[in-house]
Amino acid sequence: MEVKWGILRMSTAAVSGPRFPRGGNHCLPSPGAGTLTDGPSAGRSDRGGTVTGRGQDTRGPVAESVEIDVHAGRLRGRRTGAVDEFLGVPYAAAPVGPRRLRPPEPAPAWVGVRDATRFGAASPQPGSARARVLQGDPGVTGEDCLSLNVWTPADAPPDLPVLVWVHGGAFTNGAGSVPALHGRLLSEAASAVVVTVNYRLGALGFACHDSLGAGTANLGLRDLVAALEWVHENVAVFGGDPGRVTLAGESAGSMCVALLSLSPAYRHLFAQVALHSGVPSLQSPAASERAVEALATRLGVRVSALRSVPGAHILTATRDIAPDHRFWPTATGWLASPLAGLQSAAPARPTLISTTADEGTFFFIDDEWPEDVSRDKALSVVTAMLGPDAAKRYAEAAQPARPLSTAAAAITERLYTEPADRWADRAATAGSTVFRAEYAHPSPAWEGRLGATHTVDVPLLFGTFAAPEFAVLYESDVRAPELSSTVRRAWSRFLHTGSPATAGYPWRPWSPDDSCLRRFL
Repeated sequence: MEVKWGILRMSTAAVSGPRFPRGGNHCLPSPGAGTLTDGPSAGRSDRGGTVTGRGQDTRGPVAESVEIDVHAGRLRGRRTGAVDEFLGVPYAAAPVGPRRLRPPEPAPAWVGVRDATRFGAASPQPGSARARVLQGDPGVTGEDCLSLNVWTPADAPPDLPVLVWVHGGAFTNGAGSVPALHGRLLSEAASAVVVTVNYRLGALGFACHDSLGAGTANLGLRDLVAALEWVHENVAVFGGDPGRVTLAGESAGSMCVALLSLSPAYRHLFAQVALHSGVPSLQSPAASERAVEALATRLGVRVSALRSVPGAHILTATRDIAPDHRFWPTATGWLASPLAGLQSAAPARPTLISTTADEGTFFFIDDEWPEDVSRDKALSVVTAMLGPDAAKRYAEAAQPARPLSTAAAAITERLYTEPADRWADRAATAGSTVFRAEYAHPSPAWEGRLGATHTVDVPLLFGTFAAPEFAVLYESDVRAPELSSTVRRAWSRFLHTGSPATAGYPWRPWSPDDSCLRRFL
């Protein structure tokens, strides 16, 4: 695919003025904030749970212990304000020992009451400055990581819509426990059950090689299927309707959601999808096999022996062989031709696709305080992400005084905007009702140089933007509360009705002939 280099003449929202429409029919900017009224809020659900005591939750309102029964046993969570939360709930057996690098198995039942007031371990990961700045710290990590977190309104009727959120992090970082994804505020505002999921990352989740045995490709995706099956079986006791599940995610998580949406085998597990800043980019089987072989060589073992290598050693070796080799979803089996699957195999469903105006600036966050970007630095990042031909075009088009805005615009258009528009075209052609959004309000962080960068919209959707971890991004932004309310109101409507539009809030569906884009400014 060729880059639309005309976009390089456009400025990114934060660095040098407003970004202009790309063409087509663009909807008006979203209206201001108001009181969230979507979805039922009166009445009290009877989910069979009991309130057992009180304690002090240092994160916010006074908390009460709440117990509830799921298929595997009894859970003790807590009620914080108007929301019940159950954290670190296992949805599959620990993928350790003989289960390492194998498909997920059902979580074993337990005896007694299981504590569900603390997040479970995140998948082992190297960490990164980018992940810390925009998502926060995932907390404890470990291979026993197949757990999920549930937030549900305490005083709402049953059969609520359900949001299952898949975290991003380039398939190497992130967790459902990161501060950006704490779901209490979104659950209350949207009157919905919110679920965040951990899945295996890096080599443990995406190593693909014949020597590892049949059925071991894309284990991270299979983890997510297991989580969705758990939700389907259990969400009713939390007040959720298993027939009203929206599967959503951001970045790598969005890519996972899009891939899972292609298979008719999973059509019963979710009814809608929401994609934030990511559509599929698959790795060839040959590239995946080379990555596994490079990992084994670095560790000095045969590929078949990777199951017995200490996890810390695998993580170190994975860092050592990057960026030449990566562990990524592999184009094999039903994922061999994703766009063809989108047109022929996937069921039509309501779809919301969102990107940000300045996705590309994210890739220049190398530390906690980004430095000014030189032309050489910009050229290096463009080369690594878009290839030498794109870098040559960038070098010819770049304006000497604006290396960051020029490079970021190229990355944004090539890797995010154009693929999202193509996915929207094909999904709409296949019969899905598609709504397209762009978050374009710039963050004031670092003198505004990041603009509306990759991931900056997620804490606003979840209402977590005011957490101390994100002060540098939002603290001086007087419009952040209003924008957060506006975004949550639209997404709440989508969860409840399949459309973010109302009579007073017009938002036409996308089609190849009418590319309506709602811009959040």
